[in-house]
Amino acid sequence: MSGASEAGVAWPEPQQARTHLGAIEYRDIGQGPVIVFLHLVLAEASHWDKMPPLLADRFRCILPTLPMGAHRIPADPGADLSVAGLARAVAELLEHLDVHDVTLVGNDSGGAISQVVAMNHPERLGRVVLSNCDMYDDFPPKIFGYFNLLPYIPGGLTMAARALKTRALWGLPFVFGRLTNEVDGVKIDRWADAMLASADVRRDARKVLLGFGPDVTNEAAAALQSTELPFLVAWGADDKAFKPALAERFCAEIPTAQLVMIDDCKTLVCWDQPKRFAALISDFIGG
Repeated sequence: MSGASEAGVAWPEPQQARTHLGAIEYRDIGQGPVIVFLHLVLAEASHWDKMPPLLADRFRCILPTLPMGAHRIPADPGADLSVAGLARAVAELLEHLDVHDVTLVGNDSGGAISQVVAMNHPERLGRVVLSNCDMYDDFPPKIFGYFNLLPYIPGGLTMAARALKTRALWGLPFVFGRLTNEVDGVKIDRWADAMLASADVRRDARKVLLGFGPDVTNEAAAALQSTELPFLVAWGADDKAFKPALAERFCAEIPTAQLVMIDDCKTLVCWDQPKRFAALISDFIGG
């Protein structure tokens, strides 16, 4: 994202908030009830850049970039980049912004973080939207099981970033082929460049990946069985990585959760069906 405008929405320059991880950047677009969007691993806030043009006329859209591998500001040395640590940083951002009744939206690994925010830091949340994301034993899902190995391979994150620069690989099932119907190469290029540019960013990405595991998502799902927060689970029906059975189980076990399946859509719902997804978020909030 840049300072240019898209579909009538001006993209502001990033602002910074101080958290226990260090400074994190965020973009603040629009006015109204607050929506905070959490991106996937090895990415940053532009994961969500199709959403503000559809929502910022009625809602305040906050798009943080967490230190998960494509960030520009490295986390402090020794920062806790576990999922619990990332969730705490999200809560600190909400406190910094002094916002309440927040709609938290998470996709892919951002959805796992959203579940932990809802479990550990629900005070400023009003509701949660989960789209195709890590749940239960699928953190990460089996097709992306190599994420568990990358932190242990010398130079593994550098190799992964260089692979992401290779256009011919984007459509492979274990890269982006099972995540989206239409790969956005501009974003992927930028995310890979950020990781290649900084050893500290790669250090942070390694620490984040080391914190992934089913213990995290199973604990969150169990804890959320007693939550009072409403959940919208908006799931791409064609997803072979995060299969619909995950969403069905979550909604069967979480009394406050409702499930909506989205046709012609894989993991990255905000890329494949942004208008449908924005309408579901708006209706869920009541906008």
